[in-house]
Amino acid sequence: MKLEGKKALITGGARGNGFAIAKSLAKEGADIAIADICENMNTIPYKMSTPQTMEKAVADIETLGRQALGIKCDVRKSADVKAMVEQVMDAFGKIDILINNAGNSSMQAIAEMDEETWDEVLDTHLKGTFLCCRYVLPHMIAQHSGNVVSISSVGGQRGFGMGGHYCAAKHGIIGLNKSLCMEVADHNIRTNVVCPGTVWTDMMQGIAEYFGMDEEEGKEQFFAGHLIKEPEITPEDIARAVLWLVSDDARCITGNMITVDGGWTAQAA
Repeated sequence: MKLEGKKALITGGARGNGFAIAKSLAKEGADIAIADICENMNTIPYKMSTPQTMEKAVADIETLGRQALGIKCDVRKSADVKAMVEQVMDAFGKIDILINNAGNSSMQAIAEMDEETWDEVLDTHLKGTFLCCRYVLPHMIAQHSGNVVSISSVGGQRGFGMGGHYCAAKHGIIGLNKSLCMEVADHNIRTNVVCPGTVWTDMMQGIAEYFGMDEEEGKEQFFAGHLIKEPEITPEDIARAVLWLVSDDARCITGNMITVDGGWTAQAA
């Protein structure tokens, strides 16, 4: 197993891409701490994870023979993140892998957007990534080893109309990673980014439903940019990219990104 004895913390891990990543790392021997908000947000037009979602995710990881821990955490809040990291350290004794996956989205024009809509997306993606790194990295520095993978998006490489807050956050994650890798390389810590194209998760389904689209219409709209449309990109495709980055197979790679987008960004100007 590639990750035998490793301890991983995955935010937004109760469902979607985060849960697929959790399963992938667990299958390779890692014990898993899953953090998720487990409550709805005012401006996000779909239902978030629930305590029941978290319980099922933890149980599914345990069936793989690994230790699993579920923690309710709002990554926008420093106190929540600090307590989360302390809980993982108490349970596991170390954190070898941090996956900054917590995310959300809504669609609204900048000219019509209020501050709460902006803040709920920016703070979840970008501030949440900062806070998790802020509290995990001292432990990785102390042990002189670690891997951080943050989930950005094709929206971190280009713009989307009605998604200025989301794209700003995802661009920010890429920039943060480039700086971060320079700060921690001497401590034997690697940091990288994965940029998914459209993956039909609860988030994407919820946005489509909010705009009155069924699954077929939603996929036609949101997958339109992909050059490769079959097979669809799945959460497992994102998980495979993350697994590779945190394994020794990618031991010389840091400050970089993998784009899993079916060729979408190849067309970007």
